[in-house]
Amino acid sequence: MRIRGGGGPNRTNASQGAGKAGNVGKAQGAKFAGMVGSTSNATEDAGRQQSAMMAELAELAAALEAGKATKEEASRRFVGLVIKQRFGKQKQGKGQDQMEEAVTEMVEEDPQFVSRLQSQLKRIAKG
Repeated sequence: MRIRGGGGPNRTNASQGAGKAGNVGKAQGAKFAGMVGSTSNATEDAGRQQSAMMAELAELAAALEAGKATKEEASRRFVGLVIKQRFGKQKQGKGQDQMEEAVTEMVEEDPQFVSRLQSQLKRIAKG
């Protein structure tokens, strides 16, 4: 007695499904490759921004060490650097100015922060 395949999938249907899955894999692979490329560009940009910020911090440290900047000025410039690093270089209007002013006031009112910032800037200046 011979048993027939009945209603199950035959080879033709199975091979067609595999072909469709292969095409999806290629599309996803291309998308993944694009994401990896953009991730490395974002990482490089972040590295450049970090280097630029460190250079500005070194400049600020040198000015503080040379007596060209006071603790308060250093605090204000530091807050400006951090905000620029976090939110970008473009000015967002009065809101950003007000935020920068509010954060600067909080920083200046904390003598421990100001003294820690000064000591860290001195370390940067000494290299």
